[in-house]
Amino acid sequence: MKKITVNDKELELPESWFELTFNKFVKFTSLLGSQKTEKEIRAAYINEGFSEEITDLKIGVDNMTFNTKIASFWSGLSEDEIAMLPMEKVEDILKCCSFVNDPYTPMVLDKFKFKDETYYLPKANMKKENFGTFIEAEQIEINNKQMENGNLSVLPQQMAILCKKEGEESGLIDDSVVERRTELFKELDMATVWDVAFFLLRQESILLSSILTYTRTQATQKQELPQKGQ
Repeated sequence: MKKITVNDKELELPESWFELTFNKFVKFTSLLGSQKTEKEIRAAYINEGFSEEITDLKIGVDNMTFNTKIASFWSGLSEDEIAMLPMEKVEDILKCCSFVNDPYTPMVLDKFKFKDETYYLPKANMKKENFGTFIEAEQIEINNKQMENGNLSVLPQQMAILCKKEGEESGLIDDSVVERRTELFKELDMATVWDVAFFLLRQESILLSSILTYTRTQATQKQELPQKGQ
């Protein structure tokens, strides 16, 4: 974390995905989502009858206002406090957190450690799984659909369902455990979240394919079993 002193206040700002929690990142994406695109803003001003020159000036003011909101978000200072800071201080705040604009290169992993506990990622071998695993798969698919629509908030729950401690079996579903771990994983750093998300997305098609293949095989075998009295 980078420390910056502003008006006798010491601020701690994240400088990498490892220092940014999932909770903070989701709030940041929500803030970004509240801002219209420049194309939308420009069209709105033009529709109101402003000239291109005035529209450009208004967009410039809007951008400065939004940067004030972003600096306030990362620093914890109010927007009024940010507005009173020297420009170089605001630039320092924004530069610290500019890593969110860079793509993250995920690492390949099969487990991760958080708060002295190790969690193992799932393996795509459904022949050894139990019926509860298929129930998990239903929730996983629901979450995947939500993520496809840009809803990242389901990622901690996805991890809580799929990532197990040593000795825990897939399919042994305890809603209270999933709920507790969902809240816990919201405190994870975004580097770990991206790594796990990359793994799960890569494995998703393998897992679901295995589930479908296994269930179809089981159904076929049941149909082929001789009925009593035959």
